Amino acid sequence: MLKIETHTHADRTLHMTVEVPEERVRPALQAAARQISKRYPVAGFRPGKAPYEHVVRQFGERAVYEAAIDELGQKVYAEALDQEKIEAYGPGSLEDMQLKPMVLKFTVPLKPEVDLGDYRALRLPYTAPVIADEEVQRVLDTLRERQAVLEPVERPAAPGDVAILDINAFLNEGLNPSDFLMTDKDVSVQLDAQADWPMPGFAAQVTGIAAGETRKFDLAFADDYANESLRGQTAHFEVVCKEVKSRTLPEWNDDLAKEVGDFQTLDELRARVRSDLEKQASRAADREYADKVLEQLVGQSTITFPPVLLEQEVDDLLADLDNRLREQRLTLDDYLKIEKKTREALREEYKPRAEARLKRALVLGRVVELDQLEVQPHEVVGEIDRMSVALGEQAGQMRTYLNSDRARQSLTLDLLTNKAVERLVAIAKGEASSAAADASAPAEAQPETAPADPERAPSA
Repeated sequence: MLKIETHTHADRTLHMTVEVPEERVRPALQAAARQISKRYPVAGFRPGKAPYEHVVRQFGERAVYEAAIDELGQKVYAEALDQEKIEAYGPGSLEDMQLKPMVLKFTVPLKPEVDLGDYRALRLPYTAPVIADEEVQRVLDTLRERQAVLEPVERPAAPGDVAILDINAFLNEGLNPSDFLMTDKDVSVQLDAQADWPMPGFAAQVTGIAAGETRKFDLAFADDYANESLRGQTAHFEVVCKEVKSRTLPEWNDDLAKEVGDFQTLDELRARVRSDLEKQASRAADREYADKVLEQLVGQSTITFPPVLLEQEVDDLLADLDNRLREQRLTLDDYLKIEKKTREALREEYKPRAEARLKRALVLGRVVELDQLEVQPHEVVGEIDRMSVALGEQAGQMRTYLNSDRARQSLTLDLLTNKAVERLVAIAKGEASSAAADASAPAEAQPETAPADPERAPSA
């Protein structure tokens, strides 16, 4: 039996002090000394054959103890958890070590505690989106714009025309690389006074230009321009007109509806546009509503978790950032240099976001537990089918990947999360049946979501 003392803290961490019997320490030290002498030469002895005293004399007693802890510490940690019936929620960490007698001090993360309060009484008004006629007309106007007829003309460009231009632009009339803004060849620019590309006022400056003509002009960036570094500066443009085209919009009628898509009449097209807009608006409103419901539930809940979970969540966010940066051929270190930040400062910056994400996950996990939500195998299969079909020719490869154990586990967790969100939305709308609520009420159990292996080695 190990001699163990434990103390549980309010932040769901447990400090565990373990005294290791001498009869277990001595063999571990001997084995560690042999391994050290195998890796590093000891004068006068073959690798792994140096006596213990010689290894200690050359490398120091603490080095031998620390080497012994690499293996012995893992075993002692697992045994101590088992002996004390401690359920660790993640890998523990070795915080301190005393040599003689050997005393190891571990920090063990415990399961988070999540009290949702009376979450089944949660209510939040839901307003279904309404699509105005003007929104439908804007989409129809955009579809009509795409059917515009362009025809070359032998005259200066008039408002509404399309000019084919070569554009070069610099700051402050300079030609230094640092002053360079843009270069674009054979670009089509519609001469619309409301256009803001490449910047507001550009269309007015080239209205009246003729094919073969060159124009040079300056435009000032507004003080509230989106790119702060350009605010108040002056852009110098050099524009060459290649061609001018008139632009004629067709009249709306049944024939144009047929050109746009598989529609027989304009009314049929208008009805489809409205239906699509309603579906899009409903999806957006549902997402926003679900976010508000979850935010309200998190706000009324009491959530306590070990600090290591927050650090892991920050790690995940920074890993996501690193992956996105690598897609742009940058690294996290490059980003830190550009932003002039330290890694520690970036971690602090990400902590509020990580904490919010962690709390949401813990709350949803508790809903899964309390409402006994489950995912059936056929639901996972259906999700694999849905995700695979969308990829067309690559569906087979995606299906093979999604059928791996890790991918199926991830899909299961995603589906459980969706079910928890749907359950909360139904509760908040007052649509959840009281029978379902009563049947799902076992009550004081804590979430069992993916606890880490309690025997996993503590980090030193």
